Amino acid sequence: MNNLVKLLVVASLAIGVFGGGGFVAYRLFFNKPDSRRGNWNEPVVTPTPDPGIAMFDQAKQQIASGDQSGAQQILLALVQSFPDSTRINDARKLLGDLNISAFFSPEPGPDKMEYVVARGDSIARIAIKTKNPAELIFKANGLDSLTIQPGKRLIIPKGQFSLVVNTKRGDVTLMNNGNFFRWYKPLELKLPAKVVLGQFKTREKIAWSDGIRVAFGEKKYLGSSRWIVVNGSGITLYSETNPQTPNVQKPGTGIMLGPADMEELFALVVKDTPVIVK
Repeated sequence: MNNLVKLLVVASLAIGVFGGGGFVAYRLFFNKPDSRRGNWNEPVVTPTPDPGIAMFDQAKQQIASGDQSGAQQILLALVQSFPDSTRINDARKLLGDLNISAFFSPEPGPDKMEYVVARGDSIARIAIKTKNPAELIFKANGLDSLTIQPGKRLIIPKGQFSLVVNTKRGDVTLMNNGNFFRWYKPLELKLPAKVVLGQFKTREKIAWSDGIRVAFGEKKYLGSSRWIVVNGSGITLYSETNPQTPNVQKPGTGIMLGPADMEELFALVVKDTPVIVK
């Protein structure tokens, strides 16, 4: 009897050892968890499609069909609602081009006034009369000379502009009536060691030629380098028409734009234009 009990105990131990080992081996070698499935307790994440791609393509189709206004509405919705879209910079660039084209077009509109040149008028005098920058009147009417004849009809567009300097992205956005209007990508960016964030205003606009400040109407004004100085922020927006023979030494800190971009911005921005640095 004792021998029989001993035999049963030994058999049980053998089954336990080898059976357990077999179960472990089965788990290790024959029933591996599918690593592709991940943890069953974790939700399956489906990549979110980028709606900006379809919206951008739709805007381009609207332009091709001649519906510029419809394209502007689609692109504005994209810029405002999907800032992380892979097409965001393309959308900013295209929308800005459309906005500027419409703003400076000779077509009349609700935000444009018509002025008939009177005898004795000059662009500077008209600027004072209409309270608009002389540069804006010059550019909006595609003038290549300061001489204007009496009876000429000028279109003067109006806007309520402000600037947003995004220090993280390193770019500049022009707003009109609180909405996106134009996006500028700097050529160079040199911000102060400690950037002061907040709300500021433009202090002055300066045109430089051969190291001397020049005013609108002077011969050397055309082709001059332009500065827009932001009060209290340590930031100056500037351009250089010829880097090989610069008109003036670069400011210590600032944002350098291309000459065409800066000429355009110079015409739109006035003294005390609001600036947000963020």
